[in-house]
Amino acid sequence: MTSPRAAAPPPGCPAFDPTDPAAHQRPDHPAAWHELRRGAPVRRLASPAFGPYWSVTGHAAASQVLNAPELFTSTHGMRLGAPEAAVRAAAGRMLVVSDGPQHRRVRAALAPWLQRRALEGAREVLRGRLAQRLDALVGDRPVEIVTGLAEVLPTWVVCDLLGVPEADWDHLAALAGTAFREENASPAARQAASAGIFGYFAEMLEDRREQPREDLVGSLLRGQDGPGGLTDEEILLNCDGLVNGGLGTTRHAVSGAVLALAEHPHAWARLAENPHLLGPAVEEVLRWTSPPMHVMRTATRDTELCGAALAAGDRVVLWIPACNRDESVFERPDEFLIDRRPNPHLSLGAGPHYCVGAALARLELRTLLEVLLARVARIVPAGVPVRSASAFLHGLDRLEVTLLPHIDPPGGSA
Repeated sequence: MTSPRAAAPPPGCPAFDPTDPAAHQRPDHPAAWHELRRGAPVRRLASPAFGPYWSVTGHAAASQVLNAPELFTSTHGMRLGAPEAAVRAAAGRMLVVSDGPQHRRVRAALAPWLQRRALEGAREVLRGRLAQRLDALVGDRPVEIVTGLAEVLPTWVVCDLLGVPEADWDHLAALAGTAFREENASPAARQAASAGIFGYFAEMLEDRREQPREDLVGSLLRGQDGPGGLTDEEILLNCDGLVNGGLGTTRHAVSGAVLALAEHPHAWARLAENPHLLGPAVEEVLRWTSPPMHVMRTATRDTELCGAALAAGDRVVLWIPACNRDESVFERPDEFLIDRRPNPHLSLGAGPHYCVGAALARLELRTLLEVLLARVARIVPAGVPVRSASAFLHGLDRLEVTLLPHIDPPGGSA
């Protein structure tokens, strides 16, 4: 029997409003997820900023939503607060706001460049760049990780993939930093930066027409005349999406990984002694950091979700950090366990929209850990981390640590 439609909670309940960006800077925010889930893993909330929506903090309910795009569509936007006109313009043409055949068509065009086999060449390039960067950061003084490492690592990788010349990397990263981080700029500034990203890739498309190159943009352009080829506008929309996803979420995964290993020195020591744990350690970093704060879907028809009665058109918001600490799925969910198995985290999504860049994200994190292990004996916290004021991305704005180097034994080489 379908349960009655839940009413919005009275003002002040719950005390933790997950749509408030400042709420995620609170030191007790992990515990707040448990409290919210105990109230009900699916519950109707009213956001002062965004209005009514269904909050999902349970892993089972979130998995059900992600695996049923016919019931919960992404075509009305995949995040709270996205401009409606921009969503309508991108729906069915941009990967993250498409479903069904249109989603499969766009994904098929992008996927060959983001599969593990295609990325193997990037590993050695990334390892060399990381080694050079860490040689400048390792020592006996504190260093800032977000700007010094976490922001530059995904910039290298995504810009290489897209064929952006190295001279333009900082420019594109600055545009992305303004366009996609709601805590750092006004709506007008974000809109101008987003237009700048589109303008940049529009110029790149014309350049590739005149001077073809072997990169993702060139590949998409060459495929336009084949089955499932993308239009110019679709290429621009999905370049924008790759910049957003690649730079935003990986930044938080990298800085969050360093913080987790600084706060759990036993995990770092164990990883150093057991490099075979690198694979599960990467998965635990993804669970622990949970870079996407929320993912939104819209109900396509009246339906039921874990006993809650949803109406067609209702917005359903999945809080990924909460789902990744659901005690019904994860044993000891508030502990950082580098050998956690199984680890069915939702940081890379699930279902048809499972992150197209998942292999790339794992490559970046694994390579980072490998290079850190080779150069760093201990990661020591220095100062208080500054969490991002964001309801969309979950991570850090500032992190200071000391990366203490290995001490070579007598006769060892540097």
